[in-house]
Amino acid sequence: MPRELTLADGQLGTTAATLLAGADAPLRGHVDIVFQNTGDTEEIVILTFRRSGGTARRLTRLVLQEDHQAIVRGVSIQPDDTLLGYAGGGSAVDY
Repeated sequence: MPRELTLADGQLGTTAATLLAGADAPLRGHVDIVFQNTGDTEEIVILTFRRSGGTARRLTRLVLQEDHQAIVRGVSIQPDDTLLGYAGGGSAVDY
Protein backbone atom coordinates (compact mmCIF):
# COMPACT_ATOMS: atom_id res chain seq x y z
CA MET A 1 0.00 0.00 0.00
CA PRO A 2 1.39 3.46 -0.90
CA ARG A 3 2.45 5.73 1.93
CA GLU A 4 2.95 9.47 2.23
CA LEU A 5 6.55 10.59 1.84
CA THR A 6 8.13 13.78 3.16
CA LEU A 7 10.63 16.14 1.58
CA ALA A 8 13.21 18.02 3.59
CA ASP A 9 12.74 21.81 3.56
CA GLY A 10 14.89 23.65 1.05
CA GLN A 11 15.19 26.21 -1.71
CA LEU A 12 15.19 25.57 -5.42
CA GLY A 13 18.34 26.44 -7.32
CA THR A 14 18.73 27.68 -10.88
CA THR A 15 19.75 24.23 -12.14
CA ALA A 16 17.91 20.95 -11.71
CA ALA A 17 18.70 19.28 -8.39
CA THR A 18 17.28 16.24 -6.60
CA LEU A 19 14.36 17.00 -4.30
CA LEU A 20 13.62 13.37 -3.48
CA ALA A 21 15.33 10.17 -4.56
CA GLY A 22 13.63 6.80 -4.46
CA ALA A 23 16.47 5.55 -2.28
CA ASP A 24 14.97 7.82 0.41
CA ALA A 25 11.73 5.88 -0.06
CA PRO A 26 12.47 2.16 0.27
CA LEU A 27 8.79 1.44 -0.33
CA ARG A 28 6.67 3.06 -2.98
CA GLY A 29 4.71 6.09 -1.93
CA HIS A 30 3.21 9.45 -2.82
CA VAL A 31 4.53 12.89 -2.11
CA ASP A 32 2.84 16.30 -1.99
CA ILE A 33 5.10 19.31 -2.54
CA VAL A 34 4.41 22.93 -1.58
CA PHE A 35 6.36 25.63 -3.43
CA GLN A 36 6.41 29.17 -2.00
CA ASN A 37 7.71 32.19 -3.91
CA THR A 38 9.37 34.34 -1.23
CA GLY A 39 10.74 36.85 -3.73
CA ASP A 40 9.27 40.04 -5.11
CA THR A 41 9.05 38.93 -8.76
CA GLU A 42 7.31 36.17 -10.68
CA GLU A 43 9.17 32.84 -10.67
CA ILE A 44 8.95 29.86 -13.01
CA VAL A 45 9.35 26.45 -11.37
CA ILE A 46 10.14 23.34 -13.41
CA LEU A 47 9.60 19.94 -11.81
CA THR A 48 10.99 16.86 -13.57
CA PHE A 49 10.80 13.17 -12.85
CA ARG A 50 13.24 10.36 -13.64
CA ARG A 51 11.65 6.90 -13.55
CA SER A 52 14.04 4.00 -12.76
CA GLY A 53 17.18 6.00 -13.61
CA GLY A 54 15.95 6.84 -17.12
CA THR A 55 15.63 10.19 -18.87
CA ALA A 56 14.28 13.09 -16.80
CA ARG A 57 10.88 14.18 -18.12
CA ARG A 58 8.98 17.34 -17.26
CA LEU A 59 6.25 16.71 -14.72
CA THR A 60 4.99 20.29 -14.48
CA ARG A 61 5.82 23.95 -15.08
CA LEU A 62 4.49 26.42 -12.53
CA VAL A 63 4.34 30.20 -12.74
CA LEU A 64 4.37 31.62 -9.21
CA GLN A 65 3.53 35.25 -8.63
CA GLU A 66 5.40 37.00 -5.83
CA ASP A 67 4.39 35.78 -2.37
CA HIS A 68 2.21 32.97 -3.79
CA GLN A 69 2.39 29.22 -3.42
CA ALA A 70 1.47 26.14 -5.43
CA ILE A 71 0.92 22.56 -4.34
CA VAL A 72 1.75 19.53 -6.47
CA ARG A 73 -0.09 16.53 -5.06
CA GLY A 74 0.16 12.78 -5.31
CA VAL A 75 3.44 12.31 -7.17
CA SER A 76 4.07 8.56 -7.12
CA ILE A 77 7.66 7.56 -6.37
CA GLN A 78 9.33 4.16 -6.21
CA PRO A 79 12.78 3.06 -5.05
CA ASP A 80 14.60 3.79 -8.36
CA ASP A 81 12.86 7.12 -9.11
CA THR A 82 14.16 10.67 -8.71
CA LEU A 83 12.23 13.94 -8.43
CA LEU A 84 14.15 17.05 -9.55
CA GLY A 85 13.32 20.74 -9.60
CA TYR A 86 14.64 24.22 -10.30
CA ALA A 87 13.46 27.82 -10.52
CA GLY A 88 14.58 30.75 -12.65
CA GLY A 89 15.33 32.94 -9.65
CA GLY A 90 16.95 30.29 -7.52
CA SER A 91 16.76 31.06 -3.80
CA ALA A 92 13.41 32.86 -4.09
CA VAL A 93 11.38 29.61 -4.13
CA ASP A 94 11.13 27.49 -0.98
CA TYR A 95 9.75 23.96 -0.75
